[in-house]
Amino acid sequence: MSDTHASSDMAGQDDTQEPSRRKLLIGLSLGSGALAAAAAGYPIAKAVLDPAFQKGGRGDWQTVGQLTDFPLWKTVLVTFIRPGARSFGGDIKKDTAYLTRRPGDWLALHNVCMHLGCPVRHQEGSGLYFCPCHGGVYNAEGINVAGPPRIPLQRLGVRVEGQDVQLQSAAMPLPTLTWPGGDS
Repeated sequence: MSDTHASSDMAGQDDTQEPSRRKLLIGLSLGSGALAAAAAGYPIAKAVLDPAFQKGGRGDWQTVGQLTDFPLWKTVLVTFIRPGARSFGGDIKKDTAYLTRRPGDWLALHNVCMHLGCPVRHQEGSGLYFCPCHGGVYNAEGINVAGPPRIPLQRLGVRVEGQDVQLQSAAMPLPTLTWPGGDS
């Protein structure tokens, strides 16, 4: 009888060790999975959240071309260096904008859809700007007229110094699904 009692005690010990071993293996599996997800998600989270913590304000004036490069009513895609961009941090330093010369006036629109940040394309014939990602449409002034974008394209400063056409970039706002300050 004591042998039967002893074997049931040993069986009871095995049962108590098995759940703790199972818990340990589950914990290790979940922990390593969480670590792998964090390692893979860090660059994506940094790219999405980093612009929200950049300092605002205007950038420096940058020469983007000569006066002869911009005929009247012709919209030209220009490249500039983003203010506050850090090459050591892996940020992309170059950015683009559409620049249109009008009689006595200039219009510079940042080339980023304010819905989810896709680059917009200018259609010369209609003067409209189209976002190929989700069908956003902006008029010739950069005002959103169709699709999901809820705010206009960002305007940038333009000036002419001698024959140099200069663009004043700004810290770029984050694209948004809602109207700034709104509930929707």
